[in-house]
Amino acid sequence: MLHLIIDGYNYIYRIRSGPIDRSSNLDMLRRELLEKLYRYKRDRSVRITVVFDARGGYNLDRQRESYKGINVVYAGEGETADDVIIGWIRERRSGQIIATSDRAIIDEAKKAGVPFMTPVAMEQSMKSGKEELDEKDDDSGFRRPKTGNPRKLPKKLRKATKSINKIRF
Repeated sequence: MLHLIIDGYNYIYRIRSGPIDRSSNLDMLRRELLEKLYRYKRDRSVRITVVFDARGGYNLDRQRESYKGINVVYAGEGETADDVIIGWIRERRSGQIIATSDRAIIDEAKKAGVPFMTPVAMEQSMKSGKEELDEKDDDSGFRRPKTGNPRKLPKKLRKATKSINKIRF
């Protein structure tokens, strides 16, 4: 089963068009995201984990909870959501797909050969139901190399595309 790992606040800030109030508005936006992911998960065979920075900023240990079958992880003291996700990428768990626009996470995913997409690309795919990756550098972060058969994507990209296609509508 595919495991979609989402950088929670990164996703919220990238998708949200207006300014975000750090008080109760942020909690409401977290719940909106989780509810949207729940509806998505209902129609797909995918495991979803959303990682947020520490709840209230004072967690000593990493906290986990479940929201309608979606794993929600809050980073502990001295770590960020980015640290948690990068740690999982380095463990090279098979079947992972990362949703973030954070450069450090994307660089780590590229290095480990883990497929990724930006929050904007994921949001568009959930809304449109389309399943295509462009051949040029696009919101998904994939680039087509300039060598080899121009009609066939590189093996790593074909594998990543196949994984991403399994979670999109």
